Amino acid sequence: MQSIWKPFSILVGLFAVIMFFQNCSSAVPFGTTDRFAKLIESEVFPYEASFDQVAYMSCSEQENVYQDYQTFFTFRVGAYRTGGVRVTEEFRNEVIRINDEGVVNALTQNYASSGSRLQLAIRTMDNLQLAYLSESNGSDGLEGEDYDNMLTTFGEEAFTNLLWYMEPGDYLQYYAGAQYDSDYRFEGTVHFTDSEVIERDLRSFLSNRGVLAVTFSDSGAITPRGPGSLAGLLVSGSGSSSSGGSSGSTGSTSGSSGSSGINSGDTSGGGTGGGVAVSQKVNSASVDAAAASLASNVYGMAVSPKFKQPLPRLNGVVTGSPGSSMPSRVLSSIQEVAIDSRRSGTIPKSWTCPDEMQFMIVLPEDKDILRGVFNEDGVQTGTEVVGTRCATNPDPVQLSETLKLVRKSLYAEDWYVDLARRCIVPKEERTTAGSCYGINSNTQQTHIINYDNFPAGCGFGHENGLCPHYASICLSQ
Repeated sequence: MQSIWKPFSILVGLFAVIMFFQNCSSAVPFGTTDRFAKLIESEVFPYEASFDQVAYMSCSEQENVYQDYQTFFTFRVGAYRTGGVRVTEEFRNEVIRINDEGVVNALTQNYASSGSRLQLAIRTMDNLQLAYLSESNGSDGLEGEDYDNMLTTFGEEAFTNLLWYMEPGDYLQYYAGAQYDSDYRFEGTVHFTDSEVIERDLRSFLSNRGVLAVTFSDSGAITPRGPGSLAGLLVSGSGSSSSGGSSGSTGSTSGSSGSSGINSGDTSGGGTGGGVAVSQKVNSASVDAAAASLASNVYGMAVSPKFKQPLPRLNGVVTGSPGSSMPSRVLSSIQEVAIDSRRSGTIPKSWTCPDEMQFMIVLPEDKDILRGVFNEDGVQTGTEVVGTRCATNPDPVQLSETLKLVRKSLYAEDWYVDLARRCIVPKEERTTAGSCYGINSNTQQTHIINYDNFPAGCGFGHENGLCPHYASICLSQ
């Protein structure tokens, strides 16, 4: 009996060892093939994004935007300090039993995110699928003007590796491996500078219905992804809703022209405030059923900016009230708006719009204050410099903390910044006739600008000239 027990006990021991090692290392690299497939098909969107700085420039009547350098813009949004993009903690918890190589492989194929881009656009709060677009750019908009894609396409292997292997909780703000310089950082710029009317209407739209949003959208498209996404309805052809409906019905609109030159159609029935409805052939009942999700549930982050009049200053010191002619051309506040349900329950960041980050835009030819020189007969023979309106000195070797932040939005290669006088001057090689202020149709020269005494009156047709434009910056805390 003893001779039988010995080999039997050895066999039992070997079996136990084999089972131990089999449990320690999966037969497939992803735990199970079923689990890997579920990870690819998962409805858990794997990324989140946030930004921490917003710059606004009120320039108008500028049809020739200097696109090569993007010196002049309407909004520039970026993640420079505390924001960026990262893999969500929820997704990391979902894949905790799958090895890193398998996760990266799954992320490159993930149905929910692969092929999308981070995108900056102005959207409507009552239907986040709608973007505010210049009428001249059609219902698809124009990248770099109406919307701007940032970083690179999600699902690209090197980019995915970088995102996954970051420390959990850290954000990606720069991508050194970007194919194009414009995709290097988490930053987007939009331009609505064609007319004074658009400038005014855009501020009104943002003060009422609009949000400045960074969302995840299909590359080359302006429809953002999210649980209530119209893109999903288009793909699935779903006709299910409480009210039924056939999949052949349409809910499209082409938009109607408003005085602002912005299309103002709206499939949501929420009014016309300058937003353009993107033409979509979808089941109208399905759209109605998804309306609640559309309003508050796409992936990304949005803010609601508010505006105020800038104050007149002399050498940086406030000299009085702005007067009734000056439009509200600087940012006064920013409030975060919940568009991503995953952020519900979290405390939104507070934002500040410091006075020291509100700058009058002075053209290079106007940086000096001039006085006429007259002969004894009272005939003007020339001009002389009697003061500095805005200094054009190079940056100091050691930047102040304020200037470091300003330089994130207003690049050193584009702008001189005079912190003392609260003004900026575009570098001459970055300007063309009409930069920021437009061209007088009679003289074909840049409009005359009332920099120094706009409380006395300013604007188109005013004898004192145009009201000055401004750049202003807000920061998350």
